Amino acid sequence: MKRLMLPALAGLMMAAPMMHASADELIYLTDDKGTEIFMDAEFTGPYFELASYLESEHILTFCGPASIAATMNSLGVERPQPYRLYPWGLFTQETVFTPENQKVKSYAMVEHDGLILSQIATFFENLGVKAKYHHANNFDEAWLRDTIKAALADPNMRLVANYSRKPIGQVGDGHVSPIAAYDEDTDRVLVLDVAKYKYPPVWMTIEDLRTAMATIDSGSNKARGLVVVSK
Repeated sequence: MKRLMLPALAGLMMAAPMMHASADELIYLTDDKGTEIFMDAEFTGPYFELASYLESEHILTFCGPASIAATMNSLGVERPQPYRLYPWGLFTQETVFTPENQKVKSYAMVEHDGLILSQIATFFENLGVKAKYHHANNFDEAWLRDTIKAALADPNMRLVANYSRKPIGQVGDGHVSPIAAYDEDTDRVLVLDVAKYKYPPVWMTIEDLRTAMATIDSGSNKARGLVVVSK
């Protein structure tokens, strides 16, 4: 039956990976090996829900709003009704900026320098779900692995990673994207990429993900990390 999943993967295979220093350490979903890992992965619970709503960030600094919108839509909670889509409901990269979230950080300021870890969690909470953020200097690989497995096994939970591209050899630095799957045999996590014009989803090891999360965000002078979301 897993062969039937192949067509559903196509939507996330638009971007070809850019050249980077550590290509041999990353496995993209667009690679044959990446697809093979997905087919054999034990934890793929939220993949299709997230993939169905994942949009590319509209602005280079909008990885946070793009990840928040996709995550909220995937949870099946009540959605706002953008006037252009009325009467249909959808979280978009614009509608996540509610009056409450504008007070946390305005659209203009996020356009300037994005969201930090704590602000991502607060945006989620103001949209009506529960969210806890964890700085990477406060957890180890074992905690990260256990948390990812538990969340991916629960249909009411989602994970959003805040990490730097530099340690994994990708072009760029601070980034935010949802986590969609985990494979025990390779100890790799599938991180969807809301910069779809730049990279496809990538399988990275728990060790590499923890290292990328442990980098310091200049916006907060604290380590990046993980947001655990639940409804």
